[in-house]
This record gives sequence, structure tokens and C-alpha cells, in this order.
Amino acid sequence: MKNKSFPSSAWHHIYSITRDGGVLFYRITDRLCFFSIISIYARRFNMIVLGLSIMFTHFHMMVRAVDTAHIRMFVGQCLATFTRLINEDRGLDGSVFRRPFGCASRFSDKEKRSSLIYLLNNPVEKKLCSSAVDDRWTFLAFFQKRFPFSAKLVKRDVRHCLRNACDVIDRERMAGRFLRPKLLRRLFQPLTRPEQEQLTDYIIQKYQFIDYEEALTQFDDYASLVMAADASAGKEFGVKEEFGFSSDVPYREMCSIAARAGLFDDWRLFRLSNTERYQWFRQLRGQTGAQDKQVMKFLHIEEYA
Repeated sequence: MKNKSFPSSAWHHIYSITRDGGVLFYRITDRLCFFSIISIYARRFNMIVLGLSIMFTHFHMMVRAVDTAHIRMFVGQCLATFTRLINEDRGLDGSVFRRPFGCASRFSDKEKRSSLIYLLNNPVEKKLCSSAVDDRWTFLAFFQKRFPFSAKLVKRDVRHCLRNACDVIDRERMAGRFLRPKLLRRLFQPLTRPEQEQLTDYIIQKYQFIDYEEALTQFDDYASLVMAADASAGKEFGVKEEFGFSSDVPYREMCSIAARAGLFDDWRLFRLSNTERYQWFRQLRGQTGAQDKQVMKFLHIEEYA
């Protein structure tokens, strides 16, 4: 990426997918780790982030920056740090993301609106929800609510384990530290499902960094943004996105099956023998609506990745 300067008002759509096109964000803790990394580096690099959408195999992010060197350093640090932490957690090595990441600049108001709507509508296009505001990982719902996907958390009224988890998150955030997957799993482990939902929302609001106010300068108000996203899928060009299956629901189904079977315990998923891997291929193919290649991407069977 050659260094170029841009008007200070320019927005830039960042897109990155895994090296083999396979699933990366299996668990909520994977996504929260990634979110915390972007949060910390956005502040360190003084990067204005206007939107983020985390999918199973990739992510989209909208930023405002004055030159490509600033973007390259920020995104490079985010990806390198997440790669290091996720490889440590899973006992793997090597690159995680495909290089180079995609980056497309948007200058006109029309381009900015269309690009942001496209970013927000990724989970809608993949049939994961009916509206962008209904998906936690577009973070759009957090503009108006602190706990949009769970009951409001009041520390004095919750169990000790949840209150302790919130205190740990507060300390990590105050210290400017990323949330490592192992720490997150330890905090989530003793919680009930409703409590896990509360802690997830709590972490997102604590590490929140998306500049909703600037994003809304392209719309009349928050309601207008939500309506615009519901009315149009948006258009995008220049980010070299890999297009594929019409639905990501099978990935969600496979994650549930794998979790119940213990494949995420100590990341046994990545230590399956070839025989076990193909046994799981047949099982997942039979129990979900996944296409063959989706199961291959879930299991990281290289010849189909």
C-alpha cells in the first residue's frame, strides 16, 4: 500500500478475511478479544472508527484518517496483536489474516452513506438477522442502549461472580490492556447464560470506541440511519471482498454443535486427526444446512479453503 494523503474528511472502508477463508471468530470471547484490541489501538493511534462489523470469517471497519501510513500502522497492529493472542490461545502459529487487507476510500457524502450501510448490513445479507440493529456485532444498538441484548446490570444487585467479572473488566480497561481469550473464558465460566449476556454487553460498553456522532453526520439522526440500513443493502467497491454463500446461519449452527461436543475445550477442534476431521465433516454436513465448502471452512480442511 503506497502512502497517500487524503482530505481530513475522507472515510476509509477496511476489510480483512482469514488467510484460508475459514472461520476465525468461533466464540463470543474471540470477538470480545478482537473488539478490545481495536479499542485500545484506536486510542493509541488517535484513530476515528466510524463502524465495525465482525463476521465469522472476516470483519469490516470504517475509519477516518489523513493518510495510508496511519491506516497501515493502526490496522497492522490490530491484526498482529490479535494473531499473536489467538495463536497463543489455540496452540497454533503462522499468519491468520490474508495480506494485504482491503482498503477503499470514500469522499462524497453519498459514498460514505452507502459504504456504512453496506458494512452494517453484512449480517443481514448473511441471514443472521433481519435488521442491522438486531445484530450485536454491528454495535449499532449500543448507540442508544447500554444493555441492548441483556437485562440492565446493576452491580450491587448481581451475584458475586458477575460483580467480580465486571470489576476485572474495569481494571483491565483502566490499565489499557487487551482482553485475552483465556481471561474472558475464566470470567464467563461460572455465569449463567443471562449473566453471560449481561457481561458481554458490559464489556462492549466499557471498551466502546465507535464514533457514532460523526457517523450520524451523514444521516438526520439515529432513527434515519437504522431506517436507511433497513431500506437498502448499500453498495461497495474497491475492498476486494470475497463473496460466497448466501447465508452464514450454518456457521452459527456448527458453532453450537461444536461447543456442545467440547470441540472448543482446549481447542480440540484444531487437534483432530484426519479421520476425526472427516467424521465431523459428515456429521456437521448432516445436522446443518451447510454446504460442503462451508463445513470445510469451519474445520479448516485446506484443500477446500
